[in-house]
Amino acid sequence: MNTYVKIMDNINQWVKYLVSFLLVVLAILVVLQVTTRFVINIPLSWTEELAKYLMIYIVFLGSGLAMRHNQHIAIDFLWEIVNAKNKQRLQKIVLWISATFCLVLSYYGAHLTYIVIGQTTPTLQYSMAFAYAAIPLGSFFMLCNIVAALLSPNNDDTDEMAGELR
Repeated sequence: MNTYVKIMDNINQWVKYLVSFLLVVLAILVVLQVTTRFVINIPLSWTEELAKYLMIYIVFLGSGLAMRHNQHIAIDFLWEIVNAKNKQRLQKIVLWISATFCLVLSYYGAHLTYIVIGQTTPTLQYSMAFAYAAIPLGSFFMLCNIVAALLSPNNDDTDEMAGELR
């Protein structure tokens, strides 16, 4: 069990670097798009499309990272009224429900990705499957991090259940 958690933590570290890189590329593309559209007056349409797909991947991969430490936004009224013993139970229930959702999302996301293989993006002319693949990839990554959170020996992250927005 500890081995799986350590492997997922290593994968998460690499995904953090990837998401950070994608965010920098996204920022550069948006600046390039604004500059060419409003300053040079010759817009580059591919930058807008690529930025949109990068944003999708950043969101899905970032959600998996947030899932590892229960940092998603949550409604915490029930969390505030239960005692410490029941908080751990409540956390496990929430993680199991989330795991079920991610499993369903992975399945149907893969199915949807398969359906759109023949379609191409408007400007870049790549298969839409590359864009839609973020759904099963990101939800499977979230599922793997949920399993790591369930197996994690130290459950000190229970205070982060409600997110960072208290």
